[in-house]
Amino acid sequence: MRFAGVKELKHETMDILKESKKGDIIITAYGKPTAVLHYITEEDLADYLIENDPDFKMRIEEAFAEYKSRGGISADALIKKLEKRRGRKKV
Repeated sequence: MRFAGVKELKHETMDILKESKKGDIIITAYGKPTAVLHYITEEDLADYLIENDPDFKMRIEEAFAEYKSRGGISADALIKKLEKRRGRKKV
């Protein structure tokens, strides 16, 4: 991981962007960290946008809370239940 000041970022943007393929770069302003430059591909962009969308996160949390309030079960419990059911069937 490397550090780059705002002034360096301004003057060497393309070089720093290329370097970000090797690892994250911490951008600093007046010696204090202000941002992280992280390389991302087009394929990763959709995942990144969804994972970092506060509205989407809130909707997922609300849906999960509603699911639990209506008697939903955890993924582990569901897997155990399905394994039990599979064990009882005779083929």
